Amino acid sequence: MVGVGLGLTLHRGAGCTVAGMTHPNRRLRTDPVRIGALYDLAVAPVFATPLTAPLAIDGVSAVHTALGLPGRAPAGFGPEHLLFVNFFGVLVTMWAVVRLVRADVVTAAADTAGRAAFALLMMYALTAGVTLALAVFLVIEIGFLLAQGRELLRTRRARAISPRETVNP
Repeated sequence: MVGVGLGLTLHRGAGCTVAGMTHPNRRLRTDPVRIGALYDLAVAPVFATPLTAPLAIDGVSAVHTALGLPGRAPAGFGPEHLLFVNFFGVLVTMWAVVRLVRADVVTAAADTAGRAAFALLMMYALTAGVTLALAVFLVIEIGFLLAQGRELLRTRRARAISPRETVNP
């Protein structure tokens, strides 16, 4: 241990530093959060506009038909349906940008909870008879849910065992 004055104690073994840095175990590895955000940025924007969303929906329908998948292919989206598809596209795109700019424990936890909700809704839709093409998105969603959840648990465990004396300005 090293005393730095002002009543603060740093534990060298814990990797504590001064000048705004905290114990490294207190930091979330943001790789899964950022990779998930990049995936969302690759997929969601196409659903964000009334011009591109029908093309994406028609693409899913074409894949469904070409592969002869079970379930119902998406079809017949009216303006009121597309409005909610566009809301989804805009919100997921904006949220992806937030996670790229500020990938921290709070955004990771919120995104992990959101991914759990999305996965549950996708499972419900699959049991209700939508196209099996949705299963690809479900597997990806669960993958990011598990990767982010693992990092959140690792960070929580590290906080529980790390010393209380960290320097935060």
